[in-house]
Amino acid sequence: MQVSLETTGKFGRRMTVEVPGDQVVSAIEKKLQGMVRQVKIPGFRPGKVPLKVVRQRFGQQARQEVLADTMNSSYREAIEQEKLRPTGPPNIEPLNLEAGEDLKFVATFEVFPEIELADTGTYKISVAQAEVTDQDVDEMLEKLRRQKMQWEEVDRAAAQEDRVTLDFKGTLEGEPFPGGSQEGYVAVLGHSGLLPEFERHLEGMCKGDSKSFPLTFPKEYREPELAEKTASFEVDVKMVEGGVLPEADETFARELGIGDGSLESLREQLASNLESELEQRVGAYNKHQVMECLFNSNEFELPQSLLEQEKQTVRDRFMQNMQIQDESRLPQDLLDKEAKRRTALGLIIGEIIRQNEIQLDRDQVSQRLRMIAASYSNPEEVIEYYQGNMQAMASIESQVMEDQVVKWVLERAEKVPKAFTFDEMVNNQL
Repeated sequence: MQVSLETTGKFGRRMTVEVPGDQVVSAIEKKLQGMVRQVKIPGFRPGKVPLKVVRQRFGQQARQEVLADTMNSSYREAIEQEKLRPTGPPNIEPLNLEAGEDLKFVATFEVFPEIELADTGTYKISVAQAEVTDQDVDEMLEKLRRQKMQWEEVDRAAAQEDRVTLDFKGTLEGEPFPGGSQEGYVAVLGHSGLLPEFERHLEGMCKGDSKSFPLTFPKEYREPELAEKTASFEVDVKMVEGGVLPEADETFARELGIGDGSLESLREQLASNLESELEQRVGAYNKHQVMECLFNSNEFELPQSLLEQEKQTVRDRFMQNMQIQDESRLPQDLLDKEAKRRTALGLIIGEIIRQNEIQLDRDQVSQRLRMIAASYSNPEEVIEYYQGNMQAMASIESQVMEDQVVKWVLERAEKVPKAFTFDEMVNNQL
């Protein structure tokens, strides 16, 4: 086999491969002889079809299959011979397929860039420090009490934390507008999702009260067609209710699954849950900081083929998450930026793994799989599904390998501690 290689750009390669004709002929003959034992032709016993008949019937098919197989295998052999790392499948163009002559074809493709990684010892990476306090447990206990709050109608003016049932009707220049009117709307003042100005008008109103008032929508309102416009609203209050919190006692604890009904046991369980959540959030924060450092510390040009593949992946994900069909509505600058970042990080992580011979930790893969399965009613079925689905398992393995790289980098970089409260950590106030 003869191989000649041309450079067609920073990453582009054009490789011409020639395979001796007698090698192709020999492969075709071997395939035909194998077919003698397999083909079924009326008038002949299985395995007894003459080679001449098989050649007449299947010669062209065998030749085409051998040519395709030979080009693919020769391409792989040539890649290894030239020590190349293609970014994806090649475009193969046959130059000579004439019977009895040397097989000749051209493969065009892009190769991965040669990346000179920055010294991880020079990295300064922010790492989160946070802990669960008694106050955090108190606040979670209060949230749970609020979730089980009972509402009772009250004969007084509405105030913050009260639940108000109302009818409202909004108009723009005297005309109703979509979403501007509703009957029986229920709002907990301070937590309703209504505009603050709208809520302020509800405070002080009693059951049976009516009110009219103008309201100007903010500039960044979620419905752009209403932004900065002034509407007129008419409001009728149908009911005002005050909340009654349950006591944090044995009954409350048992309702939350605490077998002994002990408030101390409930607090211990809450603390454990909060610590698990905090551990995940801290890990996510640290991983993000590592990825930002890797991206900003290693600059290199990206192969266009990889970038285009990632753009399509990012585009599809954005359209699915935003539930839109029209691609023109996508923020193209944001998509391009995200695709560039993901492509670069993928190459950097791959290079760290390759240069440092980092091996996938199978125990961590099993642990991650069990963790995922534990959130389902039948964990064993989930585990069996993943183990039988190569793509699903590859996703878990990729996540574990990323975590291994993050750990590897943090072990070598200078870590700069940054303190966070639990609330800041879990509410992304970073």
